[in-house]
Amino acid sequence: MGFFDRFKSKPAATTVSSADSVARIMVVLECDGDQVLFILLADDGTINRMGTGTEDNREQGLFIGVIDTAAFVTVRSVCSPVLDDWIGGYGDPDAAGKPCKLLVGFQTSAGAELLSQWEYGTESKGPPAEVIAVVKQAVQATEDWYAEQKALSADG
Repeated sequence: MGFFDRFKSKPAATTVSSADSVARIMVVLECDGDQVLFILLADDGTINRMGTGTEDNREQGLFIGVIDTAAFVTVRSVCSPVLDDWIGGYGDPDAAGKPCKLLVGFQTSAGAELLSQWEYGTESKGPPAEVIAVVKQAVQATEDWYAEQKALSADG
């Protein structure tokens, strides 16, 4: 065995997303003091949702259940930019319009909690696109289940 045979190149490192250890994702949005959206997704399929996220949301029923983990996986797939660049609290000192508070929270499988918190106005720019992508993905991934739960509760 020659000298260089002992130093063969290592296989390329697999890319590990900073979101891979996330076990729970939470989105809470308040507008003008009213909670207009609450979503909690967990890697075991647990789902909680209340509201539409719109400024004029009137839906206050909280629905809790267990679904296929696909919704969680879909939302987790867009979380890395927030985890990498937007953990902490941010406020717009020149916020215009109704006051809004957005919290995007993560809990890792080890129990660590990471928060991205935003205070802005309805007439302000608001959080960056990476944070908004998590909120939109969470709403979209839970929309069918949420609509089904609302329909079931209306029938009951």
